[in-house]
Amino acid sequence: MWFVLLAGAVFASGWVQTASNIVFWLIGAIHLAEFFAKRTVLERAGGSMVNHFVQVLMYGVFHWKPLEEQQAASATDGS
Repeated sequence: MWFVLLAGAVFASGWVQTASNIVFWLIGAIHLAEFFAKRTVLERAGGSMVNHFVQVLMYGVFHWKPLEEQQAASATDGS
């Protein structure tokens, strides 16, 4: 989706370019806020925070939600 929005922002004209720019930056801001809001989940998951940052920018909730569910399940199991 990022590539489609970027292509629309660069190669399109008129309202398509405007809409692509707005959606591109809006989604980027949302994913950035998502990263900082779920930073503790990502830190507890281990691994590279740079990798987590890129994954959240690309996939958003589809990256951190499974990690959060896995941590919640292991907390209730007592592991």
